[in-house]
Amino acid sequence: MTEKRLRNISSHCNYNETFMSYDQLRQPNALKELLQLFRQTGIPLEKQIVLEGGFGTGAYIGHLRRHVQEIYGVEGSDEGFAQALQKMKHAANVHLQVGNILSLTFSVHCFDAYTVNQVLHHLDTEPGFPNLNVFLKESRRVLKPGGILTINTSSQEQLDPYSGVFWNYKYIAGAVRAIAARHIPIHDLISRLEKFQFVDIQTTIPSGKIFNERFYHDPSFALEPVFQTGDSVYCFLSQKDMKAAEDRLRSDLQNGSVFEEMARAAGRAAEIGEGIIVSARTPE
Repeated sequence: MTEKRLRNISSHCNYNETFMSYDQLRQPNALKELLQLFRQTGIPLEKQIVLEGGFGTGAYIGHLRRHVQEIYGVEGSDEGFAQALQKMKHAANVHLQVGNILSLTFSVHCFDAYTVNQVLHHLDTEPGFPNLNVFLKESRRVLKPGGILTINTSSQEQLDPYSGVFWNYKYIAGAVRAIAARHIPIHDLISRLEKFQFVDIQTTIPSGKIFNERFYHDPSFALEPVFQTGDSVYCFLSQKDMKAAEDRLRSDLQNGSVFEEMARAAGRAAEIGEGIIVSARTPE
């Protein structure tokens, strides 16, 4: 009997493997800010119908569903979908499906808010970001007039392996540069939103941390498979590169210099945040 091949839509990472340990590494940030942005539609939260694209294992949906009338989700991997479905425990106001956010199955003007969280960099491999145009066109189509799109992403400044906000990136600089190239610069994202006639475009630095608290105190965490398989940036490393990165980190653990890098990154994160939300509304 042929084994069923699990669906996975990410451009660079097999999330059916990544999601096996994802919740041990990642946590949803920006929840407070997302709800504040949803309120800008003028529709009470408890009456809003919301969509999350690329919901992963359902961490955001699990929180947001308690505040809105209904929440729909589209995820590109079977593993993420299965985990999220289990978490929701048949919640009546949650509707999940496996699909592609570049080709949504919903009709026109369905949603008051549409949110994507650390998803955009999975859409394109080409420097012109052509799939971003498809995504924005689909967003315009399914949002109601006056509806809000929130894009929770990272800036080039935050991702920089030597001056950015994640201490472990120093050890995997080549992989970080590869994934940073998949992130459209924030000013270009804003220009693209303007091109698609979104209005009220703004940026928000979200509160909260992206990783499990252990990441910020125990550098040996980055040597464990559960960490490496849970962060898609490691998908860009060969086995040789991975070993070299681990050797450098072990050396810095022995001499203590890794803790200086952790302190630097923490200070930088306090200044510029670990992510950035770019939000925009459709014309009313």
